[in-house]
Amino acid sequence: MEIDFDDIRHLIPPFVFNEYGQLTGNFVRRDNIVCVREGGRIQVWLNRASYDARDTDGLIVNYDERRLIPE
Repeated sequence: MEIDFDDIRHLIPPFVFNEYGQLTGNFVRRDNIVCVREGGRIQVWLNRASYDARDTDGLIVNYDERRLIPE
């Protein structure tokens, strides 16, 4: 299930996106980010193409949903 990045943005430290960009050379654009909640995980992808292809180079974060959003 796709979720709105704004709903979880406050839970992810901003430096994560900067470090991802520096390590991969990919420029992270907030408007292109795709967030999904599936299989007990919350994943943030660089863009739609990376998500559709399940290209792990485009996977920015992959959190256990229970750790990110405790009940």
